[in-house]
Amino acid sequence: MSNYLWKKLSDSERKKLENEAKELILSFGDALENLPKIIEGLVERDFETRDEGDGKKCDEDFRKLMFENSPKNYEDCIVAEKGSWVE
Repeated sequence: MSNYLWKKLSDSERKKLENEAKELILSFGDALENLPKIIEGLVERDFETRDEGDGKKCDEDFRKLMFENSPKNYEDCIVAEKGSWVE
């Protein structure tokens, strides 16, 4: 485990680490290419939406915990943002 502690790398150590990482990524990519291809299934439904119901009452502690854990809230809503990579 002590091998994983942070330390300043020399240029040669950094190059060696970069080369090992590249080799690992390339070998992983090669292994993925050898996997069998999977055909994605298509599900067709008569209706694309469901009927709204009354829903279940949630535990008030759960609701409070969700709002405490969310980084941004506005009144009764959790504010969620798209990632910068999404247009």
